[in-house]
Amino acid sequence: NEIAQAVANNLRLKLTGSEQQQLAKRYTENSEAYQLYLKGRFHTFKLTPPEIRKGITYFQQAIEIDPNYALAYAGLSDAYRAIALSGAAPSTEIMPRAKAAAGKALDIDERLAEAHTSLSSILFWYDWNWAAAEDQLKRALELNPNNADARIFYAYLLSNMGRHTQALAEAKRARELDPLSLVFNALEGQFLLHAGMPDEALDRLQKTFELNANFGLAHSFASSVYIEKEMYAEAIAAARKAGEISPASSQPTAFLCYALAKSNRQAEARNELEKLVRLSNERYVSPYDIALIYNALNERDETFAWLERGFEQRDTRMTFLKVEPKWNNLRSEGRFVSLLRRMNFE
Repeated sequence: NEIAQAVANNLRLKLTGSEQQQLAKRYTENSEAYQLYLKGRFHTFKLTPPEIRKGITYFQQAIEIDPNYALAYAGLSDAYRAIALSGAAPSTEIMPRAKAAAGKALDIDERLAEAHTSLSSILFWYDWNWAAAEDQLKRALELNPNNADARIFYAYLLSNMGRHTQALAEAKRARELDPLSLVFNALEGQFLLHAGMPDEALDRLQKTFELNANFGLAHSFASSVYIEKEMYAEAIAAARKAGEISPASSQPTAFLCYALAKSNRQAEARNELEKLVRLSNERYVSPYDIALIYNALNERDETFAWLERGFEQRDTRMTFLKVEPKWNNLRSEGRFVSLLRRMNFE
């Protein structure tokens, strides 16, 4: 803090009152709690269920040491949310915990940008309250315009709402703030795809692979892009690679089956689908992902049956319905229009 203040003084920077407060702010006086918080973020953002659970443990330990550590509560909220997004547990079980942790962080420190960002993500992924989620993100960025997490989550919201130009601008800014983030680079690739720019998406994902060739999320997104480019052999290979890296996620299987079905390998797609449906009787599997496969197989009644399950279970992946091009064949269908309306998209 003293070094930062000395630099500011020597450079004769004119800081606003809020910037001066941010410069002097200490989130915890306990160095051990701070170290545990950093470990929590490190493991959480590996984005595999075992690593995320390690992150949860570290955040909980940080809170035990310092019960007023608002930043640790925000981290805990993010970790719970990551479990739901990974498909390792149903949203109805996990997201209320994430919301409670974000609320606790805000109770302790209403001026904590990270806490507003955490709450916004729950309003987005679980409550499907787009306006409230955006309000929280605007507040986060008002408090800290250089918060990279707030920028990328705002890009996510804008992208899934179909506001692509704004989304890509926010994603670019997030990447500029944290250029080595695997998550930010991969997500920008997804946003580019949903903006109708598959070539640019592949270019961004290739840059992600240059940072880490074994980042499962990027391989999953690459499979999705290859499907849109009708490069089904490449899509299958990328989906298999993603599945090897992230076996708990059903998304790679969904893209694998989609590519198989579209490349006239329906029997193989059905075989993988049957495995996924059987697995859904043993543990949570995203209904949205199963619906995506049925759609590729042109089985509309089954598609909508599983989409309705996704709606009932508050499946986080339902938030992609408005922009995922793999649903374009259903956009004039009354049942699809009704579903978008019930999700507050229309």
